Amino acid sequence: MIYSLSLQEMKREYAGTLFGFIWGLINPLMRIAVFWFVFSIGARAGGPVDGAPYFAWLAIGMVAWFLLNDGFRLTQKSFRSKRSIIKNTPFPIAILPAVQILFSYYIHIILLAVIFIIMAVSLQSVSIYNFQLIYYDFAAIMLLLGIGSVTAPLVAVSKDFGRFLDTILVFLFWMTPIFWSADNLGILEKVIKLNPFHYIVQGYRDSFFYDVGFWEQPVYTLYFWVLVLVFFLLGNYLHKRMKPIFLDTL
Repeated sequence: MIYSLSLQEMKREYAGTLFGFIWGLINPLMRIAVFWFVFSIGARAGGPVDGAPYFAWLAIGMVAWFLLNDGFRLTQKSFRSKRSIIKNTPFPIAILPAVQILFSYYIHIILLAVIFIIMAVSLQSVSIYNFQLIYYDFAAIMLLLGIGSVTAPLVAVSKDFGRFLDTILVFLFWMTPIFWSADNLGILEKVIKLNPFHYIVQGYRDSFFYDVGFWEQPVYTLYFWVLVLVFFLLGNYLHKRMKPIFLDTL
């Protein structure tokens, strides 16, 4: 059911367009190019980062961010945006965040394949660590499912909370080390790492540039998965307690 609904979501999103899902690639690629120009050419801050070319380093971080951004944005609104289905048909509404994440993942996997080919050609190497992306994609999906299970019921009850989350997402965009490295922040580096999005973005870069396995940082990995578990437990609690409320509100 999740797979079928995600395909319907894809068809609905790009219905009536000439290029279809290609627009899902054009937008992020243009954004990567613009940010590279602004920071590398305009601000002249485009030097290598720990030996990695800045453009490649930025592109990989942005690809990871696009998945997190789209998943966060779509899952929080998954109940409210599908209120006609929820109110008019018997439906397992708990799967709606997963539908939105799978929908966003289709574009992500195509974009990732494009970037992977570009990286392989430009860096002229492919590492076994590149296949860690399977793990980090799984970790990102589980994190987004956990966050969606918490935020979707709250947004269904209050539009104001949805506005608040949109603001938080902007804050996370600039506070996640996408354009800059957290290595030289001293004690603030530990604060930045409390952001679970950093775990995914840095994991992508470790897989492409630094040949660092996730098992080589067990404490950070354990922290990430404990946080994901907390999101799921809290989301399950909120869903059970608030389901009658948001069904009436919708």
